[in-house]
Amino acid sequence: MRVAIAKTNKFTLCFICIVMVLTFSNGKLKAQAEPPPYTFGFIPASIEETDVAFPLYNKWHLSGQADLQMVTQGAYENKNPFAYVQRTVIRPWIVYSGFKDMKLWLGYAHNQKYEIDEAGNYETLEQRIILMGTFSQNMPKGSIFEQARFETKFFDDRNGTPQTVPRIRTRFGVNHFLNQHGSDHLFLSPNLSYYAELMLKFASEDYAPNNFDIYRMSVYYSAGITYNLHFLVGGIAQMQLRTNGTQFDIYYGPVLSFKWNIVPKQRETFDDVDGGAD
Repeated sequence: MRVAIAKTNKFTLCFICIVMVLTFSNGKLKAQAEPPPYTFGFIPASIEETDVAFPLYNKWHLSGQADLQMVTQGAYENKNPFAYVQRTVIRPWIVYSGFKDMKLWLGYAHNQKYEIDEAGNYETLEQRIILMGTFSQNMPKGSIFEQARFETKFFDDRNGTPQTVPRIRTRFGVNHFLNQHGSDHLFLSPNLSYYAELMLKFASEDYAPNNFDIYRMSVYYSAGITYNLHFLVGGIAQMQLRTNGTQFDIYYGPVLSFKWNIVPKQRETFDDVDGGAD
């Protein structure tokens, strides 16, 4: 038992150290006499997502998942999180689960973004190629998970110039398995979960000189309606630096997600749920 805990703590410590290094290291460090005059804007947003998971080839531990997502938002003066559709997303995945406590993901995301004048958003089609790994550690009444994601975004900026932006995302989260009392409980295998996520971008100097992109936090409740259908409801808050390097947008609002597993699943912890308000 002590050996298992030691390994878990060692892995978590290494993960945190990697996040700190990625956050504070920058090969283009420049001395500045004083920081720029940052400004902040607050934008309510909401995320609705539906996922379908299905087996592909059990002998090779391969499965698939298809995600459909819609993100809505308000603006700096409009506090209705459902006022505008920010984007619609189609995201297919291939998942490899042949390692113990670890899953590898290969995905593609088709992001159709829409113009929102009040928030300074312009219309563009963004495509992403994604590699992701999730490592989970079982606890007596829950689980801990660490996630690393590398993705490259392809899109035209507001001037019509094609941009290629690699991005690194790291996530640390916790799932608490809640008790069920009585035989007439409404939902199956409920969880209370939360995670923190850091995203760093590596764009061209003339497009976005800063590496910091987004810091995101989310808290949510999830459970099964049946052993095939599970849901998540919660909230998200994130701070994003615009490409001008001086404007931080603070997004906040509700999140709702449903997941249908073709193969019945006792518990669904939503470790890979994506908050797409960026």
